[in-house]
Amino acid sequence: MATGPLLPTHEQIMVDKWSRSVAGHASEPQLDRMDARPLALLDQTLRPHLPSTYPPVADAAGSPMPPAAHLVYFPSPTQEPHLAPDGYHADEAPPPPFAQRVWAGGQIEFAPHNPLRVDSVSSQTRTIVDVTTKDTAQQQHLVFVKLKLQISNHSGLCLTECRDLAYMKPTDLRRAPVKHNKSPDFTHALIPSEILLFRYSALSWNSHRIHYDAPYACSVERHPALLVHGPLTCTLLLQLLHANMPQHFALKSFDYRAIAPAYCQQRMTLNGRWIQSQKPTDSSTIQCELWASNNEDGIAMKGVATLVPTPSSLL
Repeated sequence: MATGPLLPTHEQIMVDKWSRSVAGHASEPQLDRMDARPLALLDQTLRPHLPSTYPPVADAAGSPMPPAAHLVYFPSPTQEPHLAPDGYHADEAPPPPFAQRVWAGGQIEFAPHNPLRVDSVSSQTRTIVDVTTKDTAQQQHLVFVKLKLQISNHSGLCLTECRDLAYMKPTDLRRAPVKHNKSPDFTHALIPSEILLFRYSALSWNSHRIHYDAPYACSVERHPALLVHGPLTCTLLLQLLHANMPQHFALKSFDYRAIAPAYCQQRMTLNGRWIQSQKPTDSSTIQCELWASNNEDGIAMKGVATLVPTPSSLL
């Protein structure tokens, strides 16, 4: 059942009823082969927007896949007539009037000893684990849906991803920019293009119209331009980390939050800062703060990545 500040009574009743019908029900496992072709296309899509230090992607069978590559696998089987009007999954959305959706953040827990590997057959389950309500400082009612995905291969669990999706009544999402007061240890600037957004939408089978349908994004949801996907920003930050990863370390987790929108054809800056005083070189667990800034130098997304020594089996 939805918990948190009470919505207007009739809306609360509808959200509670919907929550009871969906929460805790795991989907049937969905199988997919981690074929090298989508991985190569993802690399072709992202590499022009990444620093020159980004390493080549190993696509031979059995090679560990780069972080967040799983986002372009396990395409949704939902047919177009069953999608919501905004093009996204209707089964993850609360009832009207909460029709406007944003990717609010998430957590990814990796299994460094058992990464997803190229050409392996893996399975994914999806579960809505929680529905909560919240009021913002602007007295705006929000419904948060927490979705958990678990991906396994023949050796066991590879990763668990929790996605925090926020649903609201139609509103203007622009806010005063929140600045970051720390200097990065490494940084990279890019301008997200329409082609980048379109190709990522196609690869991730993401039909949310705010990422490719400019008339819809601007006229219906009142954005100034196409929005950069939350998962794309997350992916770019993890690829920036991958380009600056100390030797013999593996990504264990990434916990992040979306703060403000980032828009197509507007400058975005990716930043990383080692939480230690200097770039680590020993074998202890280390952490790196990652954040993306928008064209107003406000934080679009921020999070903390945890790295652990690479398991000896992968060295």
